[in-house]
Order: sequence, then C-alpha cells, then structure tokens
Amino acid sequence: MNEEVAEKPVCPIGLPNISADINLEKTRDAHLVVAALIVTVTFAAAITVPGGFKSEEGSDQGTPYLIHEVAFRTFVVTNALAFSLSLSTLFIHFGMLLPLFPKPLGSITSKLFIVDVILGLALVAMGIAFSTTTYIVLKPSLGLATTAAG
Repeated sequence: MNEEVAEKPVCPIGLPNISADINLEKTRDAHLVVAALIVTVTFAAAITVPGGFKSEEGSDQGTPYLIHEVAFRTFVVTNALAFSLSLSTLFIHFGMLLPLFPKPLGSITSKLFIVDVILGLALVAMGIAFSTTTYIVLKPSLGLATTAAG
C-alpha cells in the first residue's frame, strides 16, 4: 500500500473490479425500485385528492373542496414535484435523458450521483406532500394535525 520507487510514494491505481460492478448494479436496482414506488404513490395521491371533489352540478363540479387552502396547494405542488423528480430518475436510468448531459456526466458513477441527488429531493418533496395532506385531513383537530404532520 505504501510502497516507494526512487524515494517517491507510489499509490495503487484503483481499477473497477467485479464487486464494484455488483455494488453499482445493486444501487441502480434500488434506485429503480424507490423511484417507481414514488411515481406510483404520488400518482395515486394526485388522483385521490384529499378532501374530495365537488359533485354538485355547476361550474365548480369536479374541483377539489380544499382548492383555496394553502396546505392543499402546498400538497399539490410538492406531490407534482416528487412525481416529476422520481420520473426523471427513471428516465436517467433508462438512458432517455443522457443526451442532455455533457459527456463526463454520462458515466455510470456520475449518473448514480445525479440520481442520488434527484431521488433525495423527490423523497423530501414526498415527505412534505404527506405532511401537508395529513395536516389538511386532520385540521379540525388542530392538536392532532400538528402532531401527525410535524
């Protein structure tokens, strides 16, 4: 490890081996599963809106009851953000967005790093969407709402 040649330290060159390739493959698989789950959950949350839809005949039919609540709007934005970010990680893994990245970013390790960051942001957005939904649903019991959402 700490060998010298002509009184100069020599460090071994780290070349990828089979175990590194297996780790990359396991990481990629985990990313795909997490991203697919986030896409599924956020899609389901978007079509089963908290509070429900207005069903009475008229111009407001089909609009959410809670459309004017700040927490509901926060839910919609963060849920859409989580959906978009996790969907983009799937696109990156399947190579659909690679033409948008400069050549050095097209490597496996840099792609995994980018996906780590994007997927982390998607998880944060999904957590905020969950908290705001919990707050909206439990708002009549303010103490319970702040405890469950926070």
